Amino acid sequence: MISRLLLLLSLASPVLAQDGQQLFTLYCSACHGVDGKGATGGTFPPLAESPWVLGDAERSVKIVLKGLTGPVDVQGKTYNLEMPPQGAVLPDDQLAAILTYVRSAWGNQAGPVTSDQVKTIRASVTDRNTPWTAEEILKLHPLPLEKTALTNLISQAYSGKWSSMPDFSREKAANIEEEHDGIISLKKAPFEENFAILWQADFEAPADGEYQFLLDADDAATVIIDGKDIVQIKGTGPMNGSRTKQGKIKLTKGSHKFRVEFFELSDKQGIAIGWKGPGDKGWKWLTDQTDQTDQTGKAAKVREPILIGPANGRPIIYRNFIADTTSRAIGVGFPGGLNLAYSADNLAPELLWTGDFIDAAAKWIERGTDNSPPAGENVVKLSKTRVLPKEARFRGYKLDPAGNPTFSVQIGDQILLDSWKPGTSPSTLLRTLNLTGPGPKQRMLIAEGLKSEGVGQWLKLGDQIELNFENADAGTIEETREQVIHLIPGQTATITYRFK
Repeated sequence: MISRLLLLLSLASPVLAQDGQQLFTLYCSACHGVDGKGATGGTFPPLAESPWVLGDAERSVKIVLKGLTGPVDVQGKTYNLEMPPQGAVLPDDQLAAILTYVRSAWGNQAGPVTSDQVKTIRASVTDRNTPWTAEEILKLHPLPLEKTALTNLISQAYSGKWSSMPDFSREKAANIEEEHDGIISLKKAPFEENFAILWQADFEAPADGEYQFLLDADDAATVIIDGKDIVQIKGTGPMNGSRTKQGKIKLTKGSHKFRVEFFELSDKQGIAIGWKGPGDKGWKWLTDQTDQTDQTGKAAKVREPILIGPANGRPIIYRNFIADTTSRAIGVGFPGGLNLAYSADNLAPELLWTGDFIDAAAKWIERGTDNSPPAGENVVKLSKTRVLPKEARFRGYKLDPAGNPTFSVQIGDQILLDSWKPGTSPSTLLRTLNLTGPGPKQRMLIAEGLKSEGVGQWLKLGDQIELNFENADAGTIEETREQVIHLIPGQTATITYRFK
């Protein structure tokens, strides 16, 4: 009686008659091998311990239903084969049984797939008539992140506004987390802007030899191994490949102290860290972001910097898009390594920095459309809003015989001349403000959002810069951290900017 019942059940239900392993052997092993390692010595993509069959099951279901075409990277090897669609051949229950087996065989550890899941996914792709490409399917369903070379990873987050990397030993962490997956990520950052993070871990070098590290960030970051700076991105700017840096270090097999310092000033945020060990061809990633890569893990081409700056003792003027200021920015690089970006929209010097002036590679290579970031260091963001009344209008600029600029602004019947030149002391810029014409005195914003502290005759703003006012009605609004000046018609006010 029992035997007869089992026979009837087997005839009524093919899944009971054939389990997932049997169905895989029948339909899939000719290409992927009975051991999941790829048939004919690895000519076909492996499924054993492959991230393609782990994580989101919807990715695998869609591939089996509609097929896959074009190049695909699996475990560091590129395959350019055609996987035909199997949706017309395999019913929902059999497809579910096959994938449940694949996701739990040969060392794979992923959950089962149900017939109802397959039925729902099949209905969602009914109108698709072509196989997927790797780019298409991974855009919908990215591969699960692989285990990194980092162990004992801890992140410490700090709230604050910095224009250069803070001294973490003097800061108090607002949040501390153990990152058990060994992945450096900003997804869990407790702040959206104006913050810094310190990651510390052990980097497990698999062999003796030379190691390469790649870094991209928005805004600044440093990778430190065994107390040595390996690669660093300074200042503020986008994470788009234009500021990517690489560094090398020789390591012995085993654990090495690994440290990443990072700060974000405003707008977008991001960090990508890749590495190559001896004999490695492709980048391996310590972050959940990669340096403008496709999903195969291939890094974007790193642009070589094209530095421009003052020549023959004269300032240089750069009229192009500059990162972290408005679209009508005017960059000025002075002899001696002091630089500014003046916004013709907000009528203000929004950025000051030291060192190199501008990396023009983002504009001059392959007709790039990216904003050019300051190429130096100690970037200070003075303001990001309009500093004069709404009726004020930018009227252009002129250069004196030495090449120093004077920006002109009209406010009703008044004209404001905003002149800049190097100061008489090293690391200083002298700004002269001259308001003429009939009308009232004008309130002008000098800086905002920076912590201020009086130091003798100087006003310290943030960590990098100090201001000295002469013949000026200046003051600080503590509640908003605004530094303002009142310009009186017929009087000339001067401000000296000094970098520490």
